Amino acid sequence: MRAWKCMTWGGPHQLELGNMPNPEPADGEVEITVKACGVNFADLLLISGRYQVRPELPFVPGIEVAGRVTSLGPGVESFKVGDKVAAYVKHGGYADKVVAPVAQVVAIPESIPVADAAAFPVSYGSAELALGRAQLSAGEVVLVGGAAGAVGTACVELAKQRGAVVVACVGDSAKEKVALACGADHIVSSRSRILHKDIQSVVADEIDVIIDPVGGAFFEESLQVLNYGGRVIVLGFASGKIPSLRLNQLLVKHQSILGSSFGLTCVKKPELISSQWARLSELLASGQIKPRISHTRPFTELPGALQMLKDRRVAGRIVLA
Repeated sequence: MRAWKCMTWGGPHQLELGNMPNPEPADGEVEITVKACGVNFADLLLISGRYQVRPELPFVPGIEVAGRVTSLGPGVESFKVGDKVAAYVKHGGYADKVVAPVAQVVAIPESIPVADAAAFPVSYGSAELALGRAQLSAGEVVLVGGAAGAVGTACVELAKQRGAVVVACVGDSAKEKVALACGADHIVSSRSRILHKDIQSVVADEIDVIIDPVGGAFFEESLQVLNYGGRVIVLGFASGKIPSLRLNQLLVKHQSILGSSFGLTCVKKPELISSQWARLSELLASGQIKPRISHTRPFTELPGALQMLKDRRVAGRIVLA
């Protein structure tokens, strides 16, 4: 089968397109013939060696796929050959075939385009887990960092489904349009030097929940407008800067900072992940959520697609299809 291989730690253009043996599904796994792949920021970290896990070289990157089930491992009863599915995998997605544990596989309605399916599991799975961790309630005000990104757009949509007021932080006008299309109530610029004051200018009350995949200055500025009892959900550090924290504010204002790891939860509590899929799939099928795909590229153009993501030239999602 064709596969993009990471032979050495580095950037997108160091990936090599070649051949690999077809994978074999183990107990509790299915083999998927891949028809489309979601392109994610985590892939950039993975191939650079800066991700939480470092696969042994060489390996095939890619964490988000959609296609058809073509083989079942022992003990699999929840899927059958021919099912249309999407899946999250630790790596291996940028290939013609991949295997995935059933807890990380979601059935996709036939009416959903395969490109939309490929942009679904990681972004919406991560967002649903994060908002659940935050215990976001109707009427609360949530600030979403990186709101035009893969997980950011999903957080905006799912927060609106929960009845929250959404403040979206984005970097430019194209990304503002994406966040508004997802349902954001207010927009603030991530380029602002007075972000906390900009947030205060668009909402009457302080922020109840912060969804932070960015870190750095975004974390430090937004924390200044976090409400009594407010919660911060840390998803990552796309800015490249891991912020520090003075704990006295958490004590005085009864606040919480929580991490939310979709990948590790798939391993530690797969039942929590699998329990999310029915609701999310129903929302997708009914059109209440929809991946915002800005670019579709052929499988052979993966390095260029990753470079676009690295250069922050993407408002929405990139999919290989």
